[in-house]
Amino acid sequence: MLGNVTASMAMAVRVAQLQDAGECRDDQAALAKSFCTSRARETVAWARELMGGNGILLENDAVRFFADVEALYSYEGTPEINTLVVGRAITGVGAFV
Repeated sequence: MLGNVTASMAMAVRVAQLQDAGECRDDQAALAKSFCTSRARETVAWARELMGGNGILLENDAVRFFADVEALYSYEGTPEINTLVVGRAITGVGAFV
């Protein structure tokens, strides 16, 4: 869980630095959004699982974080679109319909 959080923070900081410098490309932002939201989703699932039955009680916050991350996962351009943006940058071929 710590590895996911640390890697996501590092990627987010780097994208922010690129944005501040006016050098951030769409594919870089898409890769960061896709990576960070999928790692967040994985991390909160582990946290909920680690807590067992208590992980679904609102008083312990794990299920609230789980729900918040599900919304982020869907709203951050959706993983499929972000993957298409990154794929186009890597291959030079767009797969958008």
